Amino acid sequence: MKYVKKIIVGLIILEVLNLIIGFISNGKDAVLPITGFNDPPLYYDMDASYGITRQRSSKQMMNYSWGGVVYNTNSLGFRDNEFTEDGILMVGNSFVEGFGVKVENRFTEKLEEKLNVQINNAGSGGVWTPIQSVVLLKDLLKNKKQRFLKNVVILTPGGVINIDKRSPSNDAHRNYPYRRGDSIVFHKAGNSSFTGKLSLVAKVKRFSKSLLLSKIYTTFKYYGVSKVKRKVIDFDKDKLDWLIGQIEKENFDKVVDIIVINNLGRTRINNIKKYNNTSSKVNFHVVDFPDDLSNYFASNGHLNAQGNEVLASLLFPVLSK
Repeated sequence: MKYVKKIIVGLIILEVLNLIIGFISNGKDAVLPITGFNDPPLYYDMDASYGITRQRSSKQMMNYSWGGVVYNTNSLGFRDNEFTEDGILMVGNSFVEGFGVKVENRFTEKLEEKLNVQINNAGSGGVWTPIQSVVLLKDLLKNKKQRFLKNVVILTPGGVINIDKRSPSNDAHRNYPYRRGDSIVFHKAGNSSFTGKLSLVAKVKRFSKSLLLSKIYTTFKYYGVSKVKRKVIDFDKDKLDWLIGQIEKENFDKVVDIIVINNLGRTRINNIKKYNNTSSKVNFHVVDFPDDLSNYFASNGHLNAQGNEVLASLLFPVLSK
């Protein structure tokens, strides 16, 4: 019994040390998993035309095995300050949002320093697709009548390959736009898997992820094998033509820049640089990301702080033109 008590006391001491380290890293936000126990889910399957986003105007702690990261969202549900029209709009998936890294370490913030202009980060995780990026552009530029210095869509290799893969037949329980024939239509889930409230079990899981024991468990569970194995794949030119055609149909005031980050996640698309874009409404760019595992979190294949710095350097020549 005495050993059990010693183990319990030891665990409590370790958790106190973990909290102290959290305070050093994130200040008073280190207690968000406790004070925000009853906060709504960070993801919210809204009925807006582009579907899933994060909770609007929220502040929550995302816990990873490498530490806690604070997520602040603006009134649109994106992880950034309120958008400003004297900045560049950048749309994309979780790589753009900066999964797992602090805001100051994202490539968009590094680009702000290099370009001396604000980057409005409209990146979103949660199975974000290129089609959602197009619909979001329409919502911001036409419906909300916002004007930006540049409008940029970032495409990852997976996004290029799976432009029209998502449909009600394989993802029935979310709300999102998808391709049907030659058009973009909106799928409204009859029974959405997302709600505005967390169950007690989900709350306990959220809190548990902030504990040192959970971080240790996650480290052993995920760090055994890198999640960024090398792949070489082909792409369907017709799908990319269709996507660009959807942007052309909107006839935005400014040309849209599409930038493909080839070899991101160590997935290389064959012959993507040979793609012939003839659109007057879209500038098409391809940049090659280096094949270096040190740019990634080993546990999930997203870019770490170093990888974000590398990506900022690669995008700077494109965006500075």
